[in-house]
Amino acid sequence: MSNSNKRKSDYNVDSNKIVAFCKKNIKYISAGVLTIALILALAMTVGDSKGGEGTDAQGSTASGEQGEQGGEGQDEAKDPEEGTKEPGTEQADPGYEVDLPEVKELVSTYYNSCAAADVEKLDSITESLSDMEKSYIKMMDSYVESYGGLTCYTKEGKEEGSYIASATFTMKLADAEESLPGMDFFYIRTDDKGKLYIDSLYCPFNRQMEEQETDPEIEALIEDFGAIEGIAKLHQDCQSEYDEMIESNKDLKKVANSMTKAIQEWKQSYDPNAEKEKAEQEEKKKKKAEKKKKQEEKKKQEEKKKKKEEEEKKKQEQKQQEEAAENQEEAAPEEPSGQEDNTEGSNNSSGLNYVPEGTVLTANDGYNVRVSMNESAELIGTTGIGDSITVILSYAEGWTKVEWNGQTGYIRTDLLLNN
Repeated sequence: MSNSNKRKSDYNVDSNKIVAFCKKNIKYISAGVLTIALILALAMTVGDSKGGEGTDAQGSTASGEQGEQGGEGQDEAKDPEEGTKEPGTEQADPGYEVDLPEVKELVSTYYNSCAAADVEKLDSITESLSDMEKSYIKMMDSYVESYGGLTCYTKEGKEEGSYIASATFTMKLADAEESLPGMDFFYIRTDDKGKLYIDSLYCPFNRQMEEQETDPEIEALIEDFGAIEGIAKLHQDCQSEYDEMIESNKDLKKVANSMTKAIQEWKQSYDPNAEKEKAEQEEKKKKKAEKKKKQEEKKKQEEKKKKKEEEEKKKQEQKQQEEAAENQEEAAPEEPSGQEDNTEGSNNSSGLNYVPEGTVLTANDGYNVRVSMNESAELIGTTGIGDSITVILSYAEGWTKVEWNGQTGYIRTDLLLNN
């Protein structure tokens, strides 16, 4: 999905224009805490002396940030036209559908993601979600706890595969026991893969802030949808219930006023450049963490591989030693012949037929060190008394590979055993 709408070059919003727009279109626009809070916040920003802390959250019902939808405890969807016709008379088409499954699922995901301030998820199910709106969603996370009782009223939109949808719900605010009623409007499209997504240009935030340009035809369709008798009645009922709850419940009124003040402060302090910088820093931090994780995983794999190789090598060496020991037991002891390699000549009194790997011996006689395991093999040299001999490995052939005088060669095993 691509954002084909041109964003305004400046995030500074004409507050008087928005207030006027809201007053003119309040009958059709998304009802709720977001709507009224934005109106109040923006009005106060331009110097409304009647605003400020303690201002009543009047004139609209709950909207804005989103939360848990459907599931256990959700009321069955009701058509506002139901029960208005006399028995036996045919009911007219209300002009909309109730709880179209794929639309309700999408809107439910939208509310859940907003309530959790999960902007990554929102990016995946919306188009044209601006950095400013993301900042707003994150700010509202501490005020909106959850949503429930979702019902969607849907009508076909401007193009094929598009829908105009209105959602009614209840909103649970933090630090308040009761939930407020609310109503929002959405414009839903279908991408080239047949997947539905929400066009954020027509969500409550941008319709009030006018941060990004919208299609006048779609705006008109949304207004016409809001003017349908059943939808208009829903809005009116929702508004009345909201007003009554705010007026009769001091705690709700206090929370609503507190939220309005927070919106004012956010609006005044919002800096698009700072937000962009922050987003870039977060992205860098995320990439750095991912890179570190990959490096750690690679290191673990290398250590695991090295450990496995060492274990295999150890098993192989142990097997060779065991085979050498078995062959030595079966073979008759080789007698030293003449001067050749018979400098020691005495029998092995240790009871071993191999010299343990890594053993360091101090020669007490002269032993011939050869290039291979054969008495006729080339002579490397003869050890002197006191020379250090390091055993590398004993073989079944009766020879032991050693390191002597910085060189590697072979000495008869029986000579070393008698050393």
